[in-house]
Amino acid sequence: MLFDRNLVWTEISDKLKARRLVQDKIGDEYLIPLLWEGTRPEFIPLEKLPERFVVKANHGCGYNIFVKDKKQISYDKIVGQLNRWLEKKYTYSSFLGMEWAYENIEPKIYVEMLIEENGRIPKDYKFFCFSGRAEYLQISFDRFGDASERILDRDFNPIEVWNGVKIYRGVIKRPINYEKMLDVAETLSAGFDFIRVDLYNVKGRIYFGEYTCYPAAGLAPFVPRKWDFIFGEKWIIK
Repeated sequence: MLFDRNLVWTEISDKLKARRLVQDKIGDEYLIPLLWEGTRPEFIPLEKLPERFVVKANHGCGYNIFVKDKKQISYDKIVGQLNRWLEKKYTYSSFLGMEWAYENIEPKIYVEMLIEENGRIPKDYKFFCFSGRAEYLQISFDRFGDASERILDRDFNPIEVWNGVKIYRGVIKRPINYEKMLDVAETLSAGFDFIRVDLYNVKGRIYFGEYTCYPAAGLAPFVPRKWDFIFGEKWIIK
């Protein structure tokens, strides 16, 4: 984050370009269906969209609007919010203004199909991959509600570490196709000394979420601190 200015970080941080990279590596069957993209929010073809969808911006983090019933939304309010996002450089609105990868992304708006798990946003499986191997997994629960998470090793064993978000203490079921998730994460992480690959798994179907090169802008604590070093030992910087 401080020193590496390889343009690949900008490419994979661009949410739309990352989709194309995934398509090249593993095919579009792992992509959430794309319904529209453009630079003018007022041109979003609302009448052609399904009742439920997600509107996103490609050039930052947290730029998401979940539409669960398009008849209940304020179209003008959404367009206004999207235009405000398009005017921002996430580099300077993020932690300490140091997330360089977002600096040169051309801002765009896009619409994806809304994927759900029992009527809610699905669990987010975040694989920490070092030199093409998924070593750890963070599962995020109810990200836009009562958020919690649990960190596990690659064998799906929970580990006792707090990383900035409330620890989930419920039972965690290992997906039947977990080995396939590992394979997808490791295929997508090939060529990077470190990258986090975020996936969803809805009714056995695996979807790509995003690449994350700066998890929590490098500021999420590891408690106990020994886990900072345990994770760090896996990172062989090239």
